Amino acid sequence: MALLAIGAMLVGAAGTYALSQGDGPADASAGCGGPSIVVAAAPEIAPVLSGVVADAGCDQISVQAEAPALVSARVAAGKDAPDVWVPDSSAWARRAAVSAPATPQPLVQSLATSPVVLVAAAGRVPASWSAALADDGLVLGDPLTSAPAAVALVAAVAEAEGAGTDPAATIVPLAQAQAGDRNDRPDEAGLGTLGGNDARLTVASEQELLASAQGFRARVPAAGTMLLDYPVLLTTGEERRADIDATTRTLVRLLGAGEARDALAQSGFRDPQGAPRGDGVGKVAVLPASAKQVSAVLETWARLVLPSRTLAVVDVSGSMDFDAGGRTRMELTTAATRQGLGLFPDAAAIGLWAFSERLDGETDHRELLPIRRLGAQVPGGTQRDALGAGLAELAALTGGGTGLYDTTLAAYRAVQADYDPAAANSVLLVSDGANDDPGSISLAELLAELHELADPRRPVRIIAIGISADADAAALRRIARSTGGEAYIAEDPADMATVFREALGSRRG
Repeated sequence: MALLAIGAMLVGAAGTYALSQGDGPADASAGCGGPSIVVAAAPEIAPVLSGVVADAGCDQISVQAEAPALVSARVAAGKDAPDVWVPDSSAWARRAAVSAPATPQPLVQSLATSPVVLVAAAGRVPASWSAALADDGLVLGDPLTSAPAAVALVAAVAEAEGAGTDPAATIVPLAQAQAGDRNDRPDEAGLGTLGGNDARLTVASEQELLASAQGFRARVPAAGTMLLDYPVLLTTGEERRADIDATTRTLVRLLGAGEARDALAQSGFRDPQGAPRGDGVGKVAVLPASAKQVSAVLETWARLVLPSRTLAVVDVSGSMDFDAGGRTRMELTTAATRQGLGLFPDAAAIGLWAFSERLDGETDHRELLPIRRLGAQVPGGTQRDALGAGLAELAALTGGGTGLYDTTLAAYRAVQADYDPAAANSVLLVSDGANDDPGSISLAELLAELHELADPRRPVRIIAIGISADADAAALRRIARSTGGEAYIAEDPADMATVFREALGSRRG
């Protein structure tokens, strides 16, 4: 999928170029020559720009408030693109430029800036981004379409990595929660979602905070934040650019005048260099995240927010009864899997198989539960309840060898046969040993079959988890990677919970 690279410019926003500006107001005698143009601007800055051009009497410049994500899509497609565009982040131009028939051309590198902050209507604002994202009261927009939401996500990951903790512990449950209520969650959150005595919190720009004048509490965590940078971009088609040159020059002249600077400052924006405001959150540290790091975080998020359709296939061979520090491998596996289920919303669809050797007659696997939504009603409760009971059943099934290859092929075929195009379809394969079923296909035959079955229109990825040093790590990696998946090895079975989260973070749509 086309991924929004919001962070590609956000990470460098503190070093954006300043608009060359005079000390006085716009020279009215310079006139407002040129044909009519349409300027699409981020909603928070559009009223300021509209007022500037209206005060100068340049009615041939029409400023319209439009969400950056929507304009970015139009510019990328080359359809109904505005003549000039002022998004909240230069990253939108980078995204659009990947496929736009006419590359967006910077007219002004940065018109103004504003740092992203944590805001609460009442109560204490969390001291860190990670704590904010883990807060049940957080109202977060979609990081793929909202620059402030993307900043919060990237900042939380940067914090976790800096502290040497697992960022997946924060990102996976939040993404899965959004996947479960995507229809009810706004792309943009912001201060409009908070009430006067509301205990919830959100992310917003300092400009939005100052413009609201509601006395909300704001904070920038010690790790730092990122700045929105508001570039001015020429986005009309190549054939029209020369025709409107006189008008775009007029626009740039007006935006460089003292009146425009004053109007932006009065509306709560910082100058292009990000100088602190006396009424704002003060001097802020800029997070040292690279464009590559930001893109990786958002790519992971894009995968995780897809609805899940997963078949969990768990090894119940005799070696799963081996001791692993006071608990058996099976006990650690079921505990980690049960914990992992808590990361999925009720909208996720998950089924369960057990496998060893001839577990069900001549078949190495046994279906304990078909793939169904976790919230689906089944006899005795929900699918989530049934999965809990199914996991508890696994310990009673242990014994025999490891029918890894035949089971893997059967599981892949089963998921592909009932493919859901609106979800991330996968097989979660958990094993602690090598294939030792004398009657099974070989690894080479399995890989050939998987290659033959692969369909780019119906991708099914195998995510493999190897338990202990006894797991056939090489085979698991070859199997997983042949489907676009990945293998994770918990050499110490006690690390299963961490490995499980890492495996979920690798999921792709």
